[in-house]
Amino acid sequence: MDFKQTIAFVNLANTLDYQYAAKKSGMTVDELVRTIKSLEEELNIKLISPEGGVVELTEIGAKSLPLITEIAQKHAKLLSVVADYRKKEAEEAVKVAVVPGFTNYQAAPVVKQLAQEHKMNIIEDVDPMAQLQQGESELAFISYAGKLPDDFEVLSVGTDDLVAYIPARNPLSKQKELTLSDLKAEKFLTLNHQNPFAVFVQQVCAAAGFELYSVFEGEKGKTLVNMVALGMGVTLLMEQSIGENLDSKVVKVPIVPQVTQNLAFVRRKNVEHTSRQEKLWQALKESFEK
Repeated sequence: MDFKQTIAFVNLANTLDYQYAAKKSGMTVDELVRTIKSLEEELNIKLISPEGGVVELTEIGAKSLPLITEIAQKHAKLLSVVADYRKKEAEEAVKVAVVPGFTNYQAAPVVKQLAQEHKMNIIEDVDPMAQLQQGESELAFISYAGKLPDDFEVLSVGTDDLVAYIPARNPLSKQKELTLSDLKAEKFLTLNHQNPFAVFVQQVCAAAGFELYSVFEGEKGKTLVNMVALGMGVTLLMEQSIGENLDSKVVKVPIVPQVTQNLAFVRRKNVEHTSRQEKLWQALKESFEK
């Protein structure tokens, strides 16, 4: 007997109106009927009289109503307690903004391991650095080129290389490596032009002497790779942002000379960090500085 079953029966028993009871229960009339029927089957009794067009409780339904009402109230109280607990957990957890596709990165298993001891609320964002700067997160995992502002503490955890994802039927997929200029005549699938990484790709292509021709802008790198599999174009992404299990119709080709971004966890300097935030930062340092 679950909360959905008990609240459905209690609402119908108190209103004797399927439409109103369904609305109060947050379900359709059909769902309400099925839910109450499943409760009757579980108890092996009829709670609602099956005869006539008027909604009536059976004798056992009427006798059961006070008990089922009490169960529904206890269910509701339990759900409220759990909701309050989860809210408190979320408030106490360290907010960590990470790049999209973070679970594909080599740093992800370490974070997953640390999450067993340190409460974290991990949120993917196209610009985790902005989330950190705006105070929306206390910690960020970023992929970046160039120099970071001096008011950030940086824990470097490696580098990542730009690679091309090419349709298998494209002759370029047979190459062991490609220069960016090798791709200048291709149709590109890119991330949204406001995405910081999309800007980065535009800049490196411009430095290679051409302006890429984008035929599609998407929100996720995985979407772009799926479209590559359909032969709709090529895309440039950081290697770790995409998992290793590629469609057979997609070929990953290294770019030469290498175009590299740095990977790091960062946090703001000169701000007061909570003990939870400090412990997590130190745990990250111990894990990656071994």
